[in-house]
Parts: sequence; C-alpha cells; structure tokens
Amino acid sequence: MTEQSDIPIPIIDTAHCTGCELCIHICPTNALLMKDGVAVVGNPNACTYTGHCERICPELAISRPFQIIFSPKEDTS
Repeated sequence: MTEQSDIPIPIIDTAHCTGCELCIHICPTNALLMKDGVAVVGNPNACTYTGHCERICPELAISRPFQIIFSPKEDTS
C-alpha cells in the first residue's frame, strides 16, 4: 500500500528490478512506468490489480499485498 493512498498497488523491489520493461508492456492500464532505469507505479489510481506485472517479472521484483477481511457469520436460522 502507498503512503498517499489506501488502494492496494503492486510493490516493486527496485533492488531486484533490472528494467526489462516486461511489466510496463503487459500492464493493461498503463499504471507502470520507468524511472531511473527501474519500473515504478507511476499512476496508482489506474492500477486494476490484475497481477499481470507480478506474473511476468523474471526477477520476482513485483509483489501484490493482500488484506484479508473476515465478514461476520450470517445467521441462517
């Protein structure tokens, strides 16, 4: 998650990103861009959290945080 937003966005480990741009090209909403030779989430509001970027990254530099929310048990009686 970002400091500016509560929406979930991918986390890019810049120490592992080699700048291959595969994630940039596969992102359907153009949420990612290159900055100083590494991928960054340049437009977090555009991210639809598809996970394409995470799956295509050969360096495993991209991860997506998840938050598990439990809902109250429904009364079925």
